[in-house]
Amino acid sequence: MAEAEKMDEGDKDDTSEQIADYLADNFSSLLRMQKRLKALKEFGPVQYTEDMAVADLASISSVSGSDKVQSSSISDIPQRVSVMLESGYVQKMQRKMNQEYQELCEELEYINWQLDIIDAAMEERMTEEQRVVFRWFYRDRMSLRYIHEVLMPGTRRVRISSMLQKARGALLIEVRSRKNLGDVEGYLRRLEKDTEVEEKRESVHERKDSRITNRTRDKTKARQT
Repeated sequence: MAEAEKMDEGDKDDTSEQIADYLADNFSSLLRMQKRLKALKEFGPVQYTEDMAVADLASISSVSGSDKVQSSSISDIPQRVSVMLESGYVQKMQRKMNQEYQELCEELEYINWQLDIIDAAMEERMTEEQRVVFRWFYRDRMSLRYIHEVLMPGTRRVRISSMLQKARGALLIEVRSRKNLGDVEGYLRRLEKDTEVEEKRESVHERKDSRITNRTRDKTKARQT
């Protein structure tokens, strides 16, 4: 409790709260992305072969106006393919595949880091009840009504809401702790930018929803008059 009060007093104006909200709201999607990227990583980088290059180049060459391989007629395709192969097309594409694999691995590390913050908050800062409710609500996307009526019928809904609020507070404390320790500065800066982008996107949606609501209200009033 003292730790929470201390951090609340000294860190009210930073982006920690927005980051904690972002992590909670994206908990489910982060897990899905982690699973997908892990599966792709296990395959390793694609080994680009000459046979693959021939098939790709022949396909590109047959498309009129292609930027990669221009041919004046269909009969030029074998010659064009041969020229591209001799110029190191296979090696160029392999470097591209390796780069894409490296970017995939880096993205997976970034997602793992975000999930590690959530896991640390759950395991070290939440009670068992708070952890369970947090997982149901954010990971499994269950509504408070469903949690109350089906999973915790003997618990008042206001108490379930309180558990969820305290769980979010625990995540906020973990985020602030990471920031105070300077945890992976590059990841923190990127997460702050991702949070800003998400907020702007939500702001745009809110303005659109507001305009739609206003138009609907105006039409309703017009009919009534």
